[in-house]
Amino acid sequence: MKGSVKRAVIAVIIANCILIAIAICGWILSRFDYQDHLDEAVITVDEKDITLREFGYYIYEVEAFVQNQALLYNPENPKQWWNTHFSAGLDSQFVCDYAKKVAINTCIADEIYYREAVRCNLTLSSEEESAAFGEARQTIAGMSHEQITATGLDEAIIIEVLKKKALASKYALVLLENKDLSAYPDEPAKLVNWDGAYYLEEILPDHETRTNDDLLDKITLGKITVNMQ
Repeated sequence: MKGSVKRAVIAVIIANCILIAIAICGWILSRFDYQDHLDEAVITVDEKDITLREFGYYIYEVEAFVQNQALLYNPENPKQWWNTHFSAGLDSQFVCDYAKKVAINTCIADEIYYREAVRCNLTLSSEEESAAFGEARQTIAGMSHEQITATGLDEAIIIEVLKKKALASKYALVLLENKDLSAYPDEPAKLVNWDGAYYLEEILPDHETRTNDDLLDKITLGKITVNMQ
C-alpha cells in the first residue's frame, strides 16, 4: 500500500473513532436518570412545589393500575399495552401518555382540594388519620425494594400524601353536599373529579398551576415502577 493511501485510510479510521467517541459522549450526557431529579419541583399549585419524589406516589399508583390492564391484554408482553395508541380525534394518544396525564391531573386536583379544605378549616378525624397511616403501611409493604429505590418514597412521604388525599376527598364531599350540580348532566362524583366539568369550570380556574414540562417530557410511564427489566 502506497504511503499516501495508507495515510488516507488511517485518517478515515481516526475520524470514525472520533465520531463514535462524540456520539457516545453525547449519549452519556443526554441520558435521563430519573433518580437524579427526585427533589426537583415537577408540579406547582398556588406557589406550592410538589417534587418528583412526592409525585412518585401517583406514578406508582397509576402504573400499578394500568399494569393490571396490561397483563390482562398480553401477559407475555405487558409493554405492548403501554405502547398501544388509541385514535379518538383530538384525544388520540398512547396509553403511557394518558397514564401520565391522569397522574399529573389527579395530583393537581388533590393539592387544590387539600388547600381548599385547609382554607375551610376541615381536619381529619382520628379514625381518618389512622386509616391513612394503615394505608401507607400497606402501600410501602407492597412495594419492592426496586420500586422504593426508583421512586425515592418512604412511609413518611406516603403518609403525608395519603393524609392530603383524605382531606382532599373530604372537601370534595363537602362540594357534593353543598353545591347545586343539577345543571350538569354527569354523575355528581364525576363532576368533582380531575376531569369533571364542575372541577374544570369552577374550581381549577381559581388556582395557579404550573408543570415542569422539561422534566415531565423525559418521564415515560410504564417503566418506572413496572416493566423495569
